[in-house]
Order: sequence, then C-alpha cells, then structure tokens
Amino acid sequence: MELKKTLYSLMLGGILLCLFSCAKEDEFELPTLVLSENNVTFDKGVGERNISVTTNQSSWVASSPQEGDWLSLVQDGNLLKVKVGENKMGTERRSYVLVNANGATGKVEVKQSAADVTLDVVPTEIYLPQTGGEKTVDVTTNSSVYDVTTSEEVSWLKIVKSEEEIKLIAGRNDSYQKREVKLYAKSGSVTREIVVSQSGIQRYILPVNPGVPQDAHKIMEYELGRGSYLREYQTAIPAYGLEEMYTFITPSPIFTLIQYCSPDGITPSQIITVGDGRKAIDAVKDKAFEKFLTDNGYVRSNSESNREYMNEKELMSLKVYISEKENNEGVNLTFNPIMKQVGEYKTFDKVPYYPLELLQKDDVKLAQVEQYEQNAGSKEEERSMNEYKDTEVSQLQYTLKGTPGPADAYGRIHIFYTTDKDGNAPAKLGSVQIGALLFKDTGLGVWKYGNKWVVTNELKKKLGEDGFSFLRSSGNTHFFVRERDHLLIAVTCVSDNNVPVLALLYNYDPSVSGAGSKAVKAQEKMVRNFLAAKKALKF
Repeated sequence: MELKKTLYSLMLGGILLCLFSCAKEDEFELPTLVLSENNVTFDKGVGERNISVTTNQSSWVASSPQEGDWLSLVQDGNLLKVKVGENKMGTERRSYVLVNANGATGKVEVKQSAADVTLDVVPTEIYLPQTGGEKTVDVTTNSSVYDVTTSEEVSWLKIVKSEEEIKLIAGRNDSYQKREVKLYAKSGSVTREIVVSQSGIQRYILPVNPGVPQDAHKIMEYELGRGSYLREYQTAIPAYGLEEMYTFITPSPIFTLIQYCSPDGITPSQIITVGDGRKAIDAVKDKAFEKFLTDNGYVRSNSESNREYMNEKELMSLKVYISEKENNEGVNLTFNPIMKQVGEYKTFDKVPYYPLELLQKDDVKLAQVEQYEQNAGSKEEERSMNEYKDTEVSQLQYTLKGTPGPADAYGRIHIFYTTDKDGNAPAKLGSVQIGALLFKDTGLGVWKYGNKWVVTNELKKKLGEDGFSFLRSSGNTHFFVRERDHLLIAVTCVSDNNVPVLALLYNYDPSVSGAGSKAVKAQEKMVRNFLAAKKALKF
C-alpha cells in the first residue's frame, strides 16, 4: 500500500513538472532586429547619418572594421549614428557596419565618394645628356593608382614607374639630332605632361631661356644636364658695370663656351655662345647651321640680314657675329630673351622717320631747321641754350601742324652739336646731332611690363622689315641699328606734360656695326645726350 502511494506521488510530480516545462517553453520569444537603412552613401566631406534600430531585445551592439579610422559609430537609444571624416583621397571608400542584438544581426553598407584627384609631377622638363644617364620625376597624388603613357613609342627611353616616382633611363645618343618625347602621367581626369629630351652630338648648341626673373636653377639643370660644366661665376656689381655671369664649358667641339648674363641677377640680358677660329666660321656658314636653327624654331627676322633670327616659341632672338680678322677669327652667337608680350598692339603701317635730310648735315644748321619747320607750318614750343655757351642753341621742340592721326607724330625735336664743358667744339658744331619724333599713343611702339617699357613685337617686325636689327637696351631705351647706313633708332617712353608718350630718336653713328666696345660707347653716348636733352625739354 505504501509502495502504491509512493509511485502515485512520483507520477503526479512528473506530470506537474512536465506541464510546468511546457508552459515556460511556450513563453520564449526569438530575438528580432530591423534597421531603417541597409545602405548609406556620403559625399567626400564630413558627414553623419542616423539609422533607426528596432529590436525586441533590451540591448544591441554596432561595430565596423573601419571604426576609429575614417568611420565612427555612436549608439543613442534606438538610433545608430554613423559618422565619417573628410575623404581626401582620390579613391572611393567602402566599409560596413554590423548590428547585433542577442544573436539577431543586421548589416549596413557604407560608401563615401572620392575627393577630387590631385596629381603633381616635379620636374616637368627632363634633360638627359648625350652620353646617357638616369633622371627621376617625383610624383605626388591622392589616388592609389596613376598611369604613364608616351606621346609616341620610343626605344631609347626606359620608364620605370613606382608609387612615388618615375625613373627615366636613356643610353647614348650617337646621332646629331636631339630626341624628345612627351610623357603623360594620368590619374582620374587629371593629366600632367613631362617633356623628356636628350641631346645628340652637339656640333651646334642653343641656350635655355632663363625666364623672368632669371632662374639660376633652370640654367644649371639645363647645362649640367646636357654635359656642360660651370667654369666661372661672377656676381653682379652694377656700380662697376659688371653683370652677373654664369660661364660654362660645353660638350660642343665647336662652340666650347657659353655665358648667361644679367645686370642684376634678376633680369636676363643676353646669352653668348663662343666659337673660336676658322672651324666655327665654317660651321655657321654651312647649310647645316641654317637647318639646325630652322629645326629648332628659329626664323629670320631681318629682311637685309641672314644673321638675325627669332624664336617665338622659346621667346629668344639670335644674332650671329662673325669675325674673320687675322688672329681674331671666331663666332659669337648672341641670344636675347624676349619678354612675352601681353596682347596685340597696332603699330605704324611703315616705319616713321625724322627728316633725314636734316640729320648730321654739314650744311644744315639752325637757320635751315627753322626754315624747314616754318615751311611745314610747325609751331615752336621750346628753345634751349647750351649751358656751357649761351649763344648756342642746344635743342628746339616743335608741335606739328594740324590734328595728327593715331599713328602720326605730333611733335618733333632737334638736338644740336654744341660746345662741351671743356670748350671743345665738335666738327659738326651747329648741325643736328639727334632728331626725335613724339607720338601720343605709346602702344604704337612700347608696352608696359611692371615698371619697364618694352618694344612691341609689332614694331620690332616693322623695324626688321626695314633692315634694322636689335642692338641693346639701356633701361627703358631700346636701340636698333641698320648696318647699311649706320642709322640708329632708339625707342623709348617719356613724359610730356606729365603724360607718357612714345619717342623715337634718330642718330647716325658709323662705329655701331656690331657688338664691340665702340658700339657700346656710341650707344651710351647717345643715351647720355638724350637724357641731357630731356632735362631741357618739357618731359
């Protein structure tokens, strides 16, 4: 009986336990998780997006592989705040966020737009010597990849691209021709051009334009790159008339020396390439020299000379000086950098001239000049006397008759030979030494570059068509000479009644026929005379 009661109790307990267990299992709820967004996209800047998290669990956790890098996460109640920093790279960023609520998970794909691609290469011009060598271009970019292509297929240049540089390797160039190729570094929509050139065997050589202001690093890189070496450097000493000079020994067997000159170390004046002896003379008289110049963009600029050239692309002019004097045979190639003109200027239909029948004539004195101006209907504006001998007229200034057209002179000036301070009278005492014309429109002949007045390309062309070649500049005065009659024209800008006007000065000087010391002295004398006259004029 007792056993029966015990078995009954056990069975009843088991049934109750089973019933209790079934009731607990029916009460269990599976975890759920719903996200308001599964994909979020940001632009390249700083950004934040809120994502609603709906779950039946009391807590949830969010994480990302890029958390703490460019992406951060903030849990705020039932909101997940996804924040991104600025993307400075030129590639899109991608990641994801995982949200876990007690086993229920959700995933949010995150994308951020790329920054604008930046790409810089230094240097953009590479010069390789004729003997061959290796140069490196530094590459800076915010993109993970960039490509390098060439303008044409070349076998002479090996290109080795790495993450931060492009290595360029070339063997010897045993031809007489310079070889050149353009490289294009590209990332996204940004392209940078690199010009690679290698010198050939250099019978003739050309300089590099040193720029304005003069770039000494550019000069050194170019000359050392083609195999030259610096022989001497001279600093500028303006007080003694000494220019800054870089003198190189070149790899050319003919033009063995080249000098870059500047009066102040800032503004380039001229570049002189020197060839000694008969060998240099024969070289420039060879048709190969003309072809070399043509191939390199130099064209003739003077109708009466085959020794003057202009290169519009390189902004350089060239004048060839040949000396065939015994014991002084040789060639100077004188290059002058050209300031790049801003805009175009209308100039004269033809070069205007002071009446040359009055200039430096033994039988034309003050009375003849006055009669000439009277016949022309001109009006005398100013008469100045020689400060050293007050009975001598030093200059006359006239206003010309009528209303001048845009390209017509409105004033004419006559500057006479006079007795100097030591009482010495010149052979042509009383004759016109310098004649001048004044024009109201400065743009007919000059344009302003900072504080400097520069001759326009249009007037240079007109002067070249009349046989004039550029000689030199002294401040804002620029000299041109015609060798067949030794006529000098100086182009400058002066102030007439506080208004800038164009002045053209005319002077004969037989000593001005080249780049020698006599020519320089004659030019300086003309400048001094003109400046002295300006003090007396209404400038």
